[in-house]
Amino acid sequence: MENMKKIIIIGAGAHAAELEEYILENNKITNSYEIVGYLDDSVQNYEKSKLSFPLLGGIYSENISEDIELILSINTVKLRSSIINFYKQRNLVFSSFIHNTARVFRTAEIGEGNVICPYSQIGPNVKIGSFNTFNNKSSIGHDTLIGDNNIFCPNIGLSGNTKIGNNNFFSLNVATIPNVSIGDNNVIAPNMVIEKNIKSDSTFFQRFKETVLVIPRD
Repeated sequence: MENMKKIIIIGAGAHAAELEEYILENNKITNSYEIVGYLDDSVQNYEKSKLSFPLLGGIYSENISEDIELILSINTVKLRSSIINFYKQRNLVFSSFIHNTARVFRTAEIGEGNVICPYSQIGPNVKIGSFNTFNNKSSIGHDTLIGDNNIFCPNIGLSGNTKIGNNNFFSLNVATIPNVSIGDNNVIAPNMVIEKNIKSDSTFFQRFKETVLVIPRD
């Protein structure tokens, strides 16, 4: 396939199955990526995911040619860090993927190896490092700064001027108020609204008090 970027996807689980579909959808419009195959240590993972391209070997491969680029499809932050270091030491390139339904403002800056899934928005003057995954419907507000190797599960809403470091995991339905800072190596539980700064190496979980409005019947 001429003029198509050859890629290998690292990971062959459920997210890889989603990513394969996203790439094939984009190819109907731009014809940009040729999926060569997958790397995963689990044959069972690969078979369960019903992927359309071959399993080429384990996660750490010494046999990738220089004309191949890589895309991360693994949702474990520490494992991703190890994989990134392994392949960057071998001078291999990680490709970024942006789904055609995502909106990335022209003033946004995006580094290497990011994955931006359907219906996401990367706002004006946002600066994003490398190796981040933005799952479906991630909304990143204006002037937000994001480091490297963060995972954002679906339905994330970061308000403007949020600052995020490296190696964080954001679960489903997390939001921030404006001007919040979050450090490194944190895990944010589902359905959290972050209203204060978080330093590093924390698990953020908060039980909200429920307010019930009772309207009497006539």
